[in-house]
Amino acid sequence: MKPADTDCSSDFPDEALLAELDALRRMLATVDKPDCAVEGDGLVIMRLCSGLTLPEWESLRNRRDLRDWMALPLSANPFPYLTRIQQTLKDLVFLSEHDPLTKLHNRGAFERILAAELIRSARSGQSLALVLIDLDDFKLVNDTYGHPCGDRVIATMGALLAAEKRTYDYAARIGGEEFALILPGVGLVRAEGVIERLIESARSLRIICDGVDMPLRVTISAGIACTKGKLAITWEKLYAMADDALYTAKAQGKDRLHSAPIADLTAPPEKTLVRADEKRFLFTGSIKG
Repeated sequence: MKPADTDCSSDFPDEALLAELDALRRMLATVDKPDCAVEGDGLVIMRLCSGLTLPEWESLRNRRDLRDWMALPLSANPFPYLTRIQQTLKDLVFLSEHDPLTKLHNRGAFERILAAELIRSARSGQSLALVLIDLDDFKLVNDTYGHPCGDRVIATMGALLAAEKRTYDYAARIGGEEFALILPGVGLVRAEGVIERLIESARSLRIICDGVDMPLRVTISAGIACTKGKLAITWEKLYAMADDALYTAKAQGKDRLHSAPIADLTAPPEKTLVRADEKRFLFTGSIKG
């Protein structure tokens, strides 16, 4: 496909340009994704828009969410445009790893970070705690006050987690009303203290929703799973332990935490590479006691 040979001059109507961009985007959506990253083949489609300034382009881009479209000047200094493109790429990376409502890490980023932190924990022999947190009776909020109010509750909880965590902790929204905290270097007793304070902070929240006369009060339940870093453990296993603990906290009445046994203490003992009688033979030359 060759570029169009007409331009969009300064008096080119915005709506006409947007209509053209929308039509092109719809057309490209029907085309299979190219293997350009593998094969090296690809196509850049250009549209000359003389007289269109960078602020005007950004206004058009924001109106149609055209963040994946790039613009460069033909004669002016390209640096401001390249700076905008670099920021756009950063924004896209952020969006790919974060929940849009709470700005916390999303489920995919959470799984990747937890797996990496568990490897680091096993290598360094340091503790790591995983906490799963769930808003109690959240469905009742949506059913009674509507989903916009439910979103306000979720966003408020996300802000609370972001404010309460340490700089090097990780907070994520991993489901509708379910959150997670990854606490590197934190053992079980310390994690319980952190989450007890978080539960108390949640109790003190007063959330104001449009059209609701009284501020809403919420509670949370939490499940904690911890490893001392003595044994290698998969993120799936630690997650399952924290999930079971969360289920127990819910079953015990909600608005509380429950802790799973420390993962290192429940794991089966490591198998030795050399059996006892083989060790005896290596050191004494005999297999008799």
